[in-house]
Amino acid sequence: MAALEENSTRLNQQSRALFGRRVIRTSAKAITRENVSQEVEQAFVTHLVNRGEIEYLWEYYKGNQPSLYRVREIRNELTQHIVENRANEIVSFKVGYLVGKPVQYVSSVGGNQISGLVGRLNDAMRVASKHTEDKKLVEWEMISGLGYRYVTQNTDPRIKSPFRLYTLDPRNTFVIRANDYTNRPLAAVNYVTDEYANITFTVYTPDSVFTVQHGGGGVTEQVNAFGLIPIVEYQANSARQGCFEIVLSMLDALNDFDCARMEAVEQFVQSLLVLYNCQVEEGTTADTIRAAGMILLKTVGDAKADIKVLAEQLDQSQNQTLKDDLYQAVLQIVGVPSQTAAGTSDSSNNGAVILKNGWQGAETRAQDFEAMFQEPEQEMLRVVSVICEGLSDLSFDPSDVEVKFTRRNYENILSKSQTLTTMLQNDKVHPKCAYEASGLFVDTEEAYLLGMQWFEEQTKRQEEAARKAAETAQNATQDPDGHEPAGSRRRAADGGNGGRNASRDGDRG
Repeated sequence: MAALEENSTRLNQQSRALFGRRVIRTSAKAITRENVSQEVEQAFVTHLVNRGEIEYLWEYYKGNQPSLYRVREIRNELTQHIVENRANEIVSFKVGYLVGKPVQYVSSVGGNQISGLVGRLNDAMRVASKHTEDKKLVEWEMISGLGYRYVTQNTDPRIKSPFRLYTLDPRNTFVIRANDYTNRPLAAVNYVTDEYANITFTVYTPDSVFTVQHGGGGVTEQVNAFGLIPIVEYQANSARQGCFEIVLSMLDALNDFDCARMEAVEQFVQSLLVLYNCQVEEGTTADTIRAAGMILLKTVGDAKADIKVLAEQLDQSQNQTLKDDLYQAVLQIVGVPSQTAAGTSDSSNNGAVILKNGWQGAETRAQDFEAMFQEPEQEMLRVVSVICEGLSDLSFDPSDVEVKFTRRNYENILSKSQTLTTMLQNDKVHPKCAYEASGLFVDTEEAYLLGMQWFEEQTKRQEEAARKAAETAQNATQDPDGHEPAGSRRRAADGGNGGRNASRDGDRG
């Protein structure tokens, strides 16, 4: 491992071209006690290559970038080491945009009972700090292209959740997959290194949990009570690349550009003096003159002595145009909205600003990430369902649960509300379809059920209020014995006579 760390440090001092992490495969049908040691050792070789690249990307994300190790061949004393850490900017935006708000679970089949179970599942995830673990997981995905989540039963009585979630370091974790069309995981491996550089692998298969010592040590086996692999591998994309990995050369160019500009400024400030035909004291060496920032030249003939400043400035405006173009290209490639003055919002409507500033591109990339997030999240839910079924009364079918990202669900809320209102007023549109089409709610099923329940309650209240009002009006026109009051009968009679008299008067007229 010491050699590995030394190699990683050396790689951090030079620019690299990376093309995603390698998939670790095996032709074995299953990993058992008989072949676990051999399979892990073979997989570990491929993992070490991935680990070196992940280490490089992690250091790059933290700011340990090649520009810190650049060497200037001429006038080395002017060398600048500047890091414009755009990689950190890209990762921070991606993580905040994707999981800045908690990922929620919603019912995919409907029904009050299923919705209630999903609500309890969300509560359990909140207690287990899933939002925090999601941010750690997505951060690793954005940096290295891979993330690993470990699910186990909860043994802490202070935490009211039957399970716990942990985000594992991809530098110490890998998954061995079948070398066929299924690409199914056969085993997941996590390892630790002690102070004596001894490596211990913990290997999880659907049936067993093995402990293997690196280098041909002993193997111990325990039964896997879950019947599933509790470590789940998440991929940022099919190429298993980090979000800034595809623009590494451009990020290095931005750093070199900044360093060169600062060196040009330093060179102008520390300009050399050129002495033409000047006399210097005896014993003065060329190195002494050079250290004083001067150059001594002699011309042919009887030219006069002269002193000039050797200086030349770069055209900063043209250079800034080049840098802005390079930076905008980086943002477009990785799908990050522009933050420059030319990309700020104006008086245009919200939809136009979103399209113009690149937010639509960011949303498209986010939807692509969501599609890759769904499958491993369902694997994680299968493990959670097994734990919950054995340790609590929270029993659910993972196929009834849908993963929902909650970002931007209240954007354009006025337009969405108008859409919902218009569709609800149409007799040919089912209310549930109106709720789904509006995009106003995170959990459409729950919102629809609550809305229908509220509508029924209000309808019953209105009917009850109308019934009581009718009874009150009827009671007001009757005496205590149930007969109409005399005044009411006289008024009715007068009304009748008045009507007949009016009729006769009309006839006479």
